[in-house]
Amino acid sequence: MSRDLMSDIYKEYENRGGFENLAGKGKPIPSEAFRGEPLNNVLKNANYLPEWIQQQHRVKAAILELLTKIINAEIIGDEIDKEVKEINVKVKKYNSICPSLLQKSPVTKETLRFDKDKWM
Repeated sequence: MSRDLMSDIYKEYENRGGFENLAGKGKPIPSEAFRGEPLNNVLKNANYLPEWIQQQHRVKAAILELLTKIINAEIIGDEIDKEVKEINVKVKKYNSICPSLLQKSPVTKETLRFDKDKWM
């Protein structure tokens, strides 16, 4: 055994013939494997969403829910302000975990309809 556990696991699997019957063995690698970031492709194929993307979906859903309530006159005045503050707590959390280039400004009651498009 070496000091590199992953290398040991890989070599053991290889020695047992684990790489002999792989789907696509001997065929060219599909061109889509070379598009974009390799890690993103792996995560996407594994149906994994990073926490910051999940938080982005939560913000978007909260904005859409608030707009629906406003359109249906289910909420008015201070209640809107309260929900906007709750959305901005989600925005702040999103900004703390997402890549810095993707950070977004807080939403306001006045710009909520435009903010919806920003989060799509």
